[in-house]
This record gives sequence, structure tokens and C-alpha cells, in this order.
Amino acid sequence: MSTAKDCPPQALSPATVRAYAGDWALFTDWCRTTGEWELPADPDTVLFFLTDCRAAATTQRRRVAAIDHHHAGAGYPRPGESPVVRGALGRRVADSAAAPGMSEEVAAAMRGLPSHGWTQGMFGRRDRCLLILSQQAGVPYKHLATLTAGDISVVDGIARVENRVGAWMVEPEDDPVLCAPCAVTRWLRVLDLVVTRPSNRDIGPVLKKAKVVTGGSPHLCRSTRTLNPATLVVPVLPPIDQWGYIPFPVQRLTPHSLSRRLRDLLAGDLGAHRDLPVDTDAPSEPPAPDPVVANQVMYTRDDAQRAWARRRADLQDIAGIDGVLDAVDARAKELQLRTSAIMAVETGR
Repeated sequence: MSTAKDCPPQALSPATVRAYAGDWALFTDWCRTTGEWELPADPDTVLFFLTDCRAAATTQRRRVAAIDHHHAGAGYPRPGESPVVRGALGRRVADSAAAPGMSEEVAAAMRGLPSHGWTQGMFGRRDRCLLILSQQAGVPYKHLATLTAGDISVVDGIARVENRVGAWMVEPEDDPVLCAPCAVTRWLRVLDLVVTRPSNRDIGPVLKKAKVVTGGSPHLCRSTRTLNPATLVVPVLPPIDQWGYIPFPVQRLTPHSLSRRLRDLLAGDLGAHRDLPVDTDAPSEPPAPDPVVANQVMYTRDDAQRAWARRRADLQDIAGIDGVLDAVDARAKELQLRTSAIMAVETGR
């Protein structure tokens, strides 16, 4: 990691100085609110800041540049140069940060895609699973489109994909961010929620409360939790709309859609997904009824008798409707028989 001594801060234009001042003020205010240390800031602190204060990709990169500028000026290492922050910004991470057998592009996408937040966690978890199954396990697109959750098993930290057309396997890594079986497990848990509790009021809070995946996160691939039997038959990689909804019944992405999405991920286009608020408030109590006014008009016995009289009169009016309907039905059958006879004569000619 570079330091201020290795790369002194450059002179900035007045416009950049003003922009950096606003970004630095936002970061320091956030640190005071959350109890984090702003100078020097840990890379994970910067990552949490970017997660809590969502913005456009260009704005996030400028904010990190402002944080790096103040660190360099104070003689501290730049947290924005850490692999975890570079990955979150969609920037390339050095090959040394990738897991064995994992390309630089896959590692950068794995570090940049979120596994938390609503609705960004839905897209991030699915796309991380897509990266693992296609790039690490090597499942072809035409088979990816037909995979179901029951074709995947994660046992003792090893994820296996097996169906009638082939078998594939990925092993765990020390870094939970790059651990392939963990990425698959995180998505399968969301898919299980989609099947068993198909309401975004249930799914949203789970992803909203999920913690950012870091190097100190637990390895979910070692969990023994099983999926609901109903989840085992649904497609592993379904489409998701802009509001986080998965079609019901669960549909599958086509091989063309999967290849196009993977192409974007490997090119660094992780998508501009949103972190939306979740309505978790309990239903409000119904409003209290208006107090009864002393002079309010009441429903009297005479009103009830008049209502019953109207009801009896209405019943008398429709008393013969059954006969009318029977006559219409008989007439329709008669016309159908005559039409069939005429067509038979015409056909015989």
C-alpha cells in the first residue's frame, strides 16, 4: 500500500478543493455519528461509509479520493488503495488479492458486488453466484439456465453442482469475500426466502440487516442449514426486476441473458443498484371511532321494517327469473340443433 511519502499529494484546483472539503466533512460527520475513527481510517470503515451513504459511482470515487487526499496530507496510508475499497468502486484489484485459480476480473467483481442492502443485495448475491458457477465451477451457459437449487449441495465447505448432464465442484477459500461456496450459500438462502416467504416485506429486512462481507465474516459454507424441499425445484438464476421482485412462479434466465450479464460483470459494470428503505413498521392501530353525538339519527324499528319490505318486494320481482333463464337456454339449444342440421345438409351436397 502506498503512503504519503511514496506519493506526495498533488496540487488541486479550487473546484476540486471545494468538492473534497464537502466530501471530507460528510465522512467526518458520519464517523462521529457511527463512532468510527476518521484519521487514519481503516479500509473497512471507508467501505461501511460507502455502503451507508449511497451515491453514484463517480461521486463515490470522488469521496474516496478526498479521503485519500487527507490521509496522504497527514502522512497516513491511503485506505482507498486497499483491495476491499478498490473492489467496491469497481476498480481492478491486483492478482495477489485474487484467490488461487480466480482471475483478476472475477476477484474485482466479487469484491465490488454487495451481499447486503435492499434491493442491491438481491442483485449482488445472484451475480456473485453466477460468477462462481460460470467462472470457477465452469458450468456452461446452456446448463446454467437449467440448474435448479436441488442440483447444488454445500457440504463441509465444498460446493458441488451435479445433474444428469455433468458434475462440477468449487472449494472454499480463506477470504470470505472470495470464498466461492460462501457466495453460492448466500444466494441459496435468499432463494429459499423467495419460495417460503415470497413477500418483499419479509425478504427486504433480511438483506437490509445483513452485514457487509469482509475478511472477518463467518464462512457460511460451513453451515449445516438445509433448504426447504419446495426450493429445490426452482431455477437457481432467475430474473429480478428493479423493485427486487422475482417472478412467481420462479422463472429462469436464458443462456443469452446469463452470458450478457457475465460479460458486463467481467468488464467492471456491476450495475447501479439501489439501497432502498424497508417498511418494517407494524401495522398501525385503526383510528378510534368518532364519538357518538347525542342528536345523531338512529336506525329505528320502522327503518328495519321498511328495509325488509323492500327486500321482499325485490324477491317477488325476480321470482320468475329462473323460468326466463330456462326458456332462453332451451331456445339456444333449439337454435344449435337447427344450425347443425342445416350444416349437415349443406355438407351432404
